[in-house]
Amino acid sequence: MENTTKTTLLFVHYGDDWIRGSEVCLINLIKSINHQKYNCILWCNQQRLVDQVEKQLSASYVTPFTLLLGWQAPRFSFLNWHDFYQQGKEIIKYHQVDLIHCNSAAPCQWMNMVARHTKTPLVTHLHTQYPLRDRLSLGIHLSPKLVTVSDAIGQSLLQDGYDKNGITTIPNGINTNKLNTQQPTLLRDQLNIDKSAFVLATSGSLIHRKGVDLIIESLNKIDAVMLNIHLVIIGEGEERVQLEHQAEQLNLSHNVHFLGEQCNVVGLLKSNINAYISGARDEAFGLALVEASLAQLPVIAPMVGGIPEVISHYETGLLTQPEDSDSFAKAIMVFIHNPHLAEQMGRKGKETVYRYFSLSQYTKQFEAVYEEQLSTTATTPYARPLTQALHPVFSNLAYISNLLINKVLFNKVFYSNSSPKVLPKQGDKS
Repeated sequence: MENTTKTTLLFVHYGDDWIRGSEVCLINLIKSINHQKYNCILWCNQQRLVDQVEKQLSASYVTPFTLLLGWQAPRFSFLNWHDFYQQGKEIIKYHQVDLIHCNSAAPCQWMNMVARHTKTPLVTHLHTQYPLRDRLSLGIHLSPKLVTVSDAIGQSLLQDGYDKNGITTIPNGINTNKLNTQQPTLLRDQLNIDKSAFVLATSGSLIHRKGVDLIIESLNKIDAVMLNIHLVIIGEGEERVQLEHQAEQLNLSHNVHFLGEQCNVVGLLKSNINAYISGARDEAFGLALVEASLAQLPVIAPMVGGIPEVISHYETGLLTQPEDSDSFAKAIMVFIHNPHLAEQMGRKGKETVYRYFSLSQYTKQFEAVYEEQLSTTATTPYARPLTQALHPVFSNLAYISNLLINKVLFNKVFYSNSSPKVLPKQGDKS
């Protein structure tokens, strides 16, 4: 059992085996938190995450988490849930944990009960919007304190009936000092792009949600070949082959450049790129947009999720209609025809990053939330009443009823004939 005057924080993370959005945010927080005041413990399902912050931890645990009623097998392992619940209680007791920080809603499935039974304050950090099914199965409404990366994430929870006083928005922060050490490269020379070309860049996972296909489609609509417009794609993912095929089919292979996963994204963005573009179909916050602004690039991005909270229209970039390649194409042409406006937006964007999205501000806001929760546990519950878990059901009854009615009607029509019709044989006239 540990004996320390510091406040002990237990960070619990469940995620895929990579270091991306939510993992980067957690790494930044653990590295920048006041270690003279806080003692950090990490419990997660990724060894590579532990490796990133090992020097800042007093202890770490790696467990192959599964979710009850999750999207992957095993979906019905109550035994696993009970094991995680027991292990959570043991960790808290052994290390005398003062506060739990869940770095997504997934660990809430067992940590809500751990917090309740050990009387430990719990803060849940939400990096994305959760559908109704997950809001129910993960027990988000049982968490006594929610921190969202954007106001947009909290909307569905407020509609469910979650108390607005229990939600705090803390925009993601980036380590500007570290990122600024990334140096520009001779990117145009490496890709054989001439100095007169207009170069766009995008970054992130090559998955459907990121909408890179919409960006490529927009280049085709403005005749990127004739106008000498190039797109640099930084990132890797399951849609890369499909996107390469799309560029080839549109005769844009010479203008679309795939760089794959890179560790110096900001350095590449500072390499004589003219503008940054996002085609996201959904985006909870837009960390990549903040990095682009730090590189002093004007940004083109759709009005979805938390993006309008990051990019100000005609101040730090241009906001487009969602999933609209025509809208993207028009925005690109605005920058091409108004280079001084684009440069002005880039400068304003960089100022905004230092003002609102710095890592120091991000960390201070979290420390304030921790202190608030630690100081109010004497008068507020460690967890919300169990009945709160059903709030999403009550507030979405009409939606759920419509789903059930449509399913019943579909089954009635589809299965109305007990015997299937047999197609006539060739040659039959009937």
